[in-house]
Amino acid sequence: MTGHILKLFVPADCEGERLDIFCARKVADRTRSYFTKLAASGHIVVDGKPAKASLKVKTGMSVQIELVSSPPIEAEPENISIDVIYEDRRIILVNKSAGMVVHPAAGNYEGTLVNALLYHFGEKEIEDIDPVRLGLVHRLDKDTSGLLVVAKDEHALAFLQKQLKERNIKRVYKALIWGNIDPDKGTIDLPIGRSEKDRKKMRINPRYGRDAVTHYEVVERFGGCDLVTVRLETGRTHQIRVHLSYYGHPVVGDPTYNGRSKYLRRLGKNDITKLSPLLGILKRQALHAVELSLPHPDDGREINFNCELPDDIKKAISFLRDLG
Repeated sequence: MTGHILKLFVPADCEGERLDIFCARKVADRTRSYFTKLAASGHIVVDGKPAKASLKVKTGMSVQIELVSSPPIEAEPENISIDVIYEDRRIILVNKSAGMVVHPAAGNYEGTLVNALLYHFGEKEIEDIDPVRLGLVHRLDKDTSGLLVVAKDEHALAFLQKQLKERNIKRVYKALIWGNIDPDKGTIDLPIGRSEKDRKKMRINPRYGRDAVTHYEVVERFGGCDLVTVRLETGRTHQIRVHLSYYGHPVVGDPTYNGRSKYLRRLGKNDITKLSPLLGILKRQALHAVELSLPHPDDGREINFNCELPDDIKKAISFLRDLG
Protein backbone atom coordinates (compact mmCIF):
# COMPACT_ATOMS: atom_id res chain seq x y z
CA MET A 1 0.00 0.00 0.00
CA THR A 2 1.92 3.06 -1.25
CA GLY A 3 0.94 6.66 -1.78
CA HIS A 4 2.16 10.18 -2.39
CA ILE A 5 5.23 11.26 -0.38
CA LEU A 6 5.09 14.65 1.32
CA LYS A 7 8.17 16.21 2.92
CA LEU A 8 7.93 18.92 5.58
CA PHE A 9 10.27 20.76 7.93
CA VAL A 10 9.15 21.91 11.37
CA PRO A 11 9.17 25.72 11.68
CA ALA A 12 9.90 27.50 14.97
CA ASP A 13 6.24 28.38 15.60
CA CYS A 14 5.31 24.67 15.71
CA GLU A 15 7.92 23.71 18.29
CA GLY A 16 6.46 21.36 20.91
CA GLU A 17 3.34 20.31 18.98
CA ARG A 18 2.33 16.67 18.75
CA LEU A 19 3.32 15.13 15.43
CA ASP A 20 -0.25 14.30 14.38
CA ILE A 21 -1.42 17.86 15.18
CA PHE A 22 1.51 19.34 13.25
CA CYS A 23 0.70 17.20 10.20
CA ALA A 24 -3.00 18.09 10.31
CA ARG A 25 -2.12 21.81 10.48
CA LYS A 26 0.14 21.56 7.45
CA VAL A 27 -2.11 19.33 5.32
CA ALA A 28 -5.46 21.09 5.30
CA ASP A 29 -7.55 18.33 3.70
CA ARG A 30 -6.62 15.57 6.15
CA THR A 31 -7.69 15.08 9.77
CA ARG A 32 -5.62 14.55 12.89
CA SER A 33 -7.03 11.03 13.30
CA TYR A 34 -5.88 10.22 9.74
CA PHE A 35 -2.28 11.12 10.68
CA THR A 36 -2.57 9.27 13.98
CA LYS A 37 -3.36 6.12 12.01
CA LEU A 38 -0.58 6.81 9.50
CA ALA A 39 1.96 7.10 12.30
CA ALA A 40 0.71 3.92 13.98
CA SER A 41 1.24 2.01 10.72
CA GLY A 42 4.73 3.43 10.13
CA HIS A 43 3.92 5.86 7.33
CA ILE A 44 5.36 8.97 9.04
CA VAL A 45 9.13 9.21 9.36
CA VAL A 46 10.87 11.92 11.38
CA ASP A 47 14.60 12.51 10.85
CA GLY A 48 14.82 9.14 9.12
CA LYS A 49 12.99 7.07 11.76
CA PRO A 50 9.31 5.98 12.04
CA ALA A 51 7.67 8.18 14.68
CA LYS A 52 4.72 7.96 17.05
CA ALA A 53 1.81 10.36 16.71
CA SER A 54 2.53 11.67 20.23
CA LEU A 55 6.09 12.77 19.37
CA LYS A 56 6.68 16.45 20.28
CA VAL A 57 8.26 17.99 17.20
CA LYS A 58 11.26 20.33 17.33
CA THR A 59 12.32 23.16 15.07
CA GLY A 60 14.14 21.94 11.96
CA MET A 61 12.98 18.31 12.17
CA SER A 62 12.42 16.63 8.81
CA VAL A 63 8.99 14.98 8.52
CA GLN A 64 8.25 12.60 5.67
CA ILE A 65 4.63 11.51 5.25
CA GLU A 66 3.40 8.75 2.97
CA LEU A 67 -0.21 9.68 2.19
CA VAL A 68 -1.75 6.24 1.81
CA SER A 69 -5.40 5.23 1.68
CA SER A 70 -7.18 3.77 4.65
CA PRO A 71 -6.43 0.24 5.94
CA PRO A 72 -8.48 -2.77 4.81
CA ILE A 73 -12.11 -2.91 5.89
CA GLU A 74 -12.57 -4.34 9.38
CA ALA A 75 -16.28 -3.65 9.76
CA GLU A 76 -18.61 -5.79 7.65
CA PRO A 77 -21.59 -4.40 5.71
CA GLU A 78 -24.93 -5.40 7.25
CA ASN A 79 -28.38 -5.07 5.76
CA ILE A 80 -29.82 -2.87 8.49
CA SER A 81 -32.56 -0.37 7.75
CA ILE A 82 -31.57 3.28 8.25
CA ASP A 83 -33.57 6.47 7.81
CA VAL A 84 -31.63 8.56 5.28
CA ILE A 85 -32.70 12.20 5.44
CA TYR A 86 -30.32 13.53 2.76
CA GLU A 87 -27.43 12.26 0.65
CA ASP A 88 -25.12 13.61 -2.04
CA ARG A 89 -21.61 12.76 -3.21
CA ARG A 90 -19.96 14.42 -0.17
CA ILE A 91 -22.21 13.78 2.84
CA ILE A 92 -25.07 11.68 4.15
CA LEU A 93 -27.50 12.59 6.96
CA VAL A 94 -29.38 9.93 8.86
CA ASN A 95 -32.03 9.92 11.56
CA LYS A 96 -30.42 7.42 13.92
CA SER A 97 -32.75 5.22 15.89
CA ALA A 98 -32.42 4.71 19.64
CA GLY A 99 -30.48 1.58 20.58
CA MET A 100 -28.07 1.76 17.62
CA VAL A 101 -24.37 2.17 18.39
CA VAL A 102 -22.68 4.55 15.96
CA HIS A 103 -19.44 2.67 15.21
CA PRO A 104 -17.87 -0.72 16.03
CA ALA A 105 -15.97 -0.87 19.31
CA ALA A 106 -15.33 -3.35 22.10
CA GLY A 107 -18.55 -5.22 22.77
CA ASN A 108 -20.32 -3.77 19.73
CA TYR A 109 -18.79 -5.14 16.55
CA GLU A 110 -22.06 -5.69 14.71
CA GLY A 111 -25.34 -3.89 14.19
CA THR A 112 -23.82 -0.40 14.23
CA LEU A 113 -24.58 2.58 12.05
CA VAL A 114 -21.23 2.08 10.33
CA ASN A 115 -22.17 -1.52 9.41
CA ALA A 116 -25.46 -0.24 8.01
CA LEU A 117 -23.79 2.55 6.03
CA LEU A 118 -21.23 0.18 4.51
CA TYR A 119 -24.13 -1.90 3.18
CA HIS A 120 -25.96 1.25 2.01
CA PHE A 121 -22.91 2.46 0.08
CA GLY A 122 -22.42 -0.97 -1.51
CA GLU A 123 -19.74 -0.95 -4.16
CA LYS A 124 -19.48 2.85 -4.21
CA GLU A 125 -16.00 4.08 -3.37
CA ILE A 126 -15.68 5.84 -0.03
CA GLU A 127 -12.41 7.63 -0.66
CA ASP A 128 -9.67 7.62 2.01
CA ILE A 129 -12.06 7.02 4.90
CA ASP A 130 -11.42 4.68 7.81
CA PRO A 131 -14.04 1.97 7.21
CA VAL A 132 -14.46 1.27 10.92
CA ARG A 133 -15.49 4.84 11.74
CA LEU A 134 -16.26 6.11 8.24
CA GLY A 135 -16.51 9.89 8.16
CA LEU A 136 -18.16 10.47 11.51
CA VAL A 137 -18.16 14.19 12.14
CA HIS A 138 -19.92 13.91 15.50
CA ARG A 139 -21.65 11.16 17.47
CA LEU A 140 -24.83 10.35 19.30
CA ASP A 141 -25.01 8.06 22.33
CA LYS A 142 -26.44 4.61 21.74
CA ASP A 143 -29.81 5.49 23.26
CA THR A 144 -30.01 9.03 21.90
CA SER A 145 -31.86 9.26 18.60
CA GLY A 146 -31.88 11.83 15.81
CA LEU A 147 -29.86 13.61 13.16
CA LEU A 148 -26.26 12.69 12.44
CA VAL A 149 -24.03 13.77 9.52
CA VAL A 150 -21.37 11.52 8.00
CA ALA A 151 -18.73 12.69 5.51
CA LYS A 152 -18.12 10.51 2.47
CA ASP A 153 -14.50 11.50 1.82
CA GLU A 154 -11.53 12.68 3.86
CA HIS A 155 -11.70 16.22 2.46
CA ALA A 156 -15.34 16.62 3.52
CA LEU A 157 -14.52 15.12 6.93
CA ALA A 158 -11.65 17.57 7.52
CA PHE A 159 -13.85 20.50 6.46
CA LEU A 160 -16.76 19.53 8.69
CA GLN A 161 -14.59 18.75 11.71
CA LYS A 162 -13.06 22.23 11.35
CA GLN A 163 -16.56 23.75 11.18
CA LEU A 164 -17.57 21.80 14.29
CA LYS A 165 -14.50 23.00 16.17
CA GLU A 166 -15.26 26.60 15.15
CA ARG A 167 -18.89 26.12 16.28
CA ASN A 168 -20.36 26.64 12.81
CA ILE A 169 -22.43 23.45 12.98
CA LYS A 170 -25.68 23.97 14.89
CA ARG A 171 -27.16 21.02 16.80
CA VAL A 172 -30.54 21.27 18.48
CA TYR A 173 -32.16 18.57 20.65
CA LYS A 174 -35.43 18.07 22.44
CA ALA A 175 -35.41 16.41 25.84
CA LEU A 176 -38.04 15.40 28.35
CA ILE A 177 -36.62 16.20 31.79
CA TRP A 178 -37.72 15.52 35.35
CA GLY A 179 -39.09 18.44 37.34
CA ASN A 180 -39.82 22.01 36.30
CA ILE A 181 -36.60 23.84 35.52
CA ASP A 182 -36.18 27.49 36.52
CA PRO A 183 -35.75 29.85 34.75
CA ASP A 184 -37.62 29.03 31.54
CA LYS A 185 -34.55 29.79 29.45
CA GLY A 186 -30.89 29.64 30.41
CA THR A 187 -27.31 28.54 29.82
CA ILE A 188 -25.37 25.88 31.69
CA ASP A 189 -21.63 26.60 31.49
CA LEU A 190 -19.76 23.97 33.49
CA PRO A 191 -16.66 21.96 32.51
CA ILE A 192 -17.06 18.21 32.00
CA GLY A 193 -14.50 15.47 32.51
CA ARG A 194 -14.42 11.72 32.88
CA SER A 195 -15.37 10.27 36.26
CA GLU A 196 -12.45 8.82 38.23
CA LYS A 197 -14.76 6.28 39.89
CA ASP A 198 -16.47 5.02 36.73
CA ARG A 199 -14.59 5.58 33.46
CA LYS A 200 -17.77 5.01 31.45
CA LYS A 201 -19.38 8.08 33.03
CA MET A 202 -18.74 11.80 32.81
CA ARG A 203 -19.11 14.42 35.56
CA ILE A 204 -18.79 18.13 36.27
CA ASN A 205 -15.07 18.68 36.85
CA PRO A 206 -14.04 22.33 37.42
CA ARG A 207 -10.36 21.43 37.82
CA TYR A 208 -9.67 19.01 34.98
CA GLY A 209 -12.81 19.13 32.83
CA ARG A 210 -13.09 20.65 29.36
CA ASP A 211 -15.32 23.66 28.75
CA ALA A 212 -18.93 22.71 28.06
CA VAL A 213 -21.79 25.07 27.25
CA THR A 214 -25.45 24.05 26.92
CA HIS A 215 -28.36 26.40 26.15
CA TYR A 216 -31.90 25.30 27.05
CA GLU A 217 -35.44 26.66 26.73
CA VAL A 218 -38.70 25.23 28.04
CA VAL A 219 -41.16 24.27 25.27
CA GLU A 220 -43.96 22.84 27.41
CA ARG A 221 -44.46 22.26 31.12
CA PHE A 222 -46.24 19.29 32.71
CA GLY A 223 -46.86 18.16 36.25
CA GLY A 224 -43.47 16.78 37.23
CA CYS A 225 -41.71 17.14 33.86
CA ASP A 226 -40.68 19.68 31.21
CA LEU A 227 -40.15 19.36 27.48
CA VAL A 228 -37.11 21.49 26.62
CA THR A 229 -35.19 22.49 23.52
CA VAL A 230 -31.43 22.20 23.98
CA ARG A 231 -28.75 23.78 21.79
CA LEU A 232 -25.15 22.65 22.08
CA GLU A 233 -22.38 25.21 21.89
CA THR A 234 -19.77 22.54 22.63
CA GLY A 235 -20.00 18.78 22.18
CA ARG A 236 -18.57 16.92 25.14
CA THR A 237 -19.41 13.28 25.79
CA HIS A 238 -22.85 12.98 27.47
CA GLN A 239 -22.91 16.79 27.76
CA ILE A 240 -26.67 17.39 27.82
CA ARG A 241 -27.32 14.48 30.16
CA VAL A 242 -24.57 15.50 32.61
CA HIS A 243 -25.48 19.19 32.67
CA LEU A 244 -29.20 18.65 33.20
CA SER A 245 -28.66 15.99 35.85
CA TYR A 246 -26.24 18.25 37.73
CA TYR A 247 -28.93 20.94 37.78
CA GLY A 248 -31.37 18.47 39.32
CA HIS A 249 -33.36 17.80 36.15
CA PRO A 250 -32.07 14.55 34.61
CA VAL A 251 -33.37 13.40 31.26
CA VAL A 252 -36.37 11.12 31.82
CA GLY A 253 -35.37 7.48 31.33
CA ASP A 254 -31.62 8.06 31.58
CA PRO A 255 -30.21 5.07 33.55
CA THR A 256 -26.70 6.53 33.84
CA TYR A 257 -27.43 10.01 35.18
CA ASN A 258 -30.27 9.48 37.68
CA GLY A 259 -33.14 9.63 35.22
CA ARG A 260 -34.96 6.45 36.18
CA SER A 261 -36.04 5.04 39.56
CA LYS A 262 -33.31 6.93 41.44
CA TYR A 263 -35.09 10.20 40.66
CA LEU A 264 -38.55 8.82 41.38
CA ARG A 265 -37.49 7.73 44.88
CA ARG A 266 -37.03 11.40 45.77
CA LEU A 267 -40.72 12.13 45.17
CA GLY A 268 -43.78 11.68 47.33
CA LYS A 269 -45.89 8.53 47.12
CA ASN A 270 -48.61 10.15 44.99
CA ASP A 271 -46.11 11.52 42.46
CA ILE A 272 -44.35 8.16 42.26
CA THR A 273 -47.64 6.43 41.47
CA LYS A 274 -48.59 9.09 38.93
CA LEU A 275 -45.26 9.36 37.06
CA SER A 276 -43.78 5.85 37.25
CA PRO A 277 -45.60 4.71 34.06
CA LEU A 278 -43.23 7.02 32.13
CA LEU A 279 -40.43 4.55 32.75
CA GLY A 280 -42.54 1.86 31.12
CA ILE A 281 -43.03 4.02 28.05
CA LEU A 282 -39.40 5.15 27.84
CA LYS A 283 -36.85 2.34 27.87
CA ARG A 284 -34.07 4.87 27.22
CA GLN A 285 -33.29 8.55 27.79
CA ALA A 286 -35.85 10.88 26.18
CA LEU A 287 -33.30 12.79 24.12
CA HIS A 288 -33.59 13.37 20.36
CA ALA A 289 -31.50 15.46 17.93
CA VAL A 290 -34.21 17.37 16.05
CA GLU A 291 -32.27 19.96 14.03
CA LEU A 292 -28.89 20.09 12.29
CA SER A 293 -27.48 23.02 10.32
CA LEU A 294 -24.06 22.94 8.66
CA PRO A 295 -21.97 24.51 5.88
CA HIS A 296 -21.76 22.21 2.85
CA PRO A 297 -18.23 20.96 2.07
CA ASP A 298 -18.54 21.94 -1.61
CA ASP A 299 -19.26 25.66 -1.32
CA GLY A 300 -19.89 26.51 2.33
CA ARG A 301 -23.59 27.22 1.83
CA GLU A 302 -25.65 26.55 4.95
CA ILE A 303 -28.00 23.58 4.74
CA ASN A 304 -30.65 22.86 7.35
CA PHE A 305 -32.43 19.67 8.37
CA ASN A 306 -34.99 18.66 10.97
CA CYS A 307 -36.89 15.55 11.97
CA GLU A 308 -39.86 14.63 14.13
CA LEU A 309 -39.74 13.21 17.62
CA PRO A 310 -39.78 9.39 17.68
CA ASP A 311 -42.86 7.46 18.76
CA ASP A 312 -41.72 6.66 22.31
CA ILE A 313 -41.11 10.31 23.20
CA LYS A 314 -44.40 11.33 21.54
CA LYS A 315 -46.20 8.70 23.58
CA ALA A 316 -44.57 9.95 26.80
CA ILE A 317 -45.63 13.54 26.03
CA SER A 318 -49.21 12.42 25.34
CA PHE A 319 -49.23 10.57 28.66
CA LEU A 320 -48.12 13.69 30.52
CA ARG A 321 -50.71 15.86 28.75
CA ASP A 322 -53.44 13.43 29.72
CA LEU A 323 -52.41 13.72 33.37
CA GLY A 324 -53.38 17.41 33.17
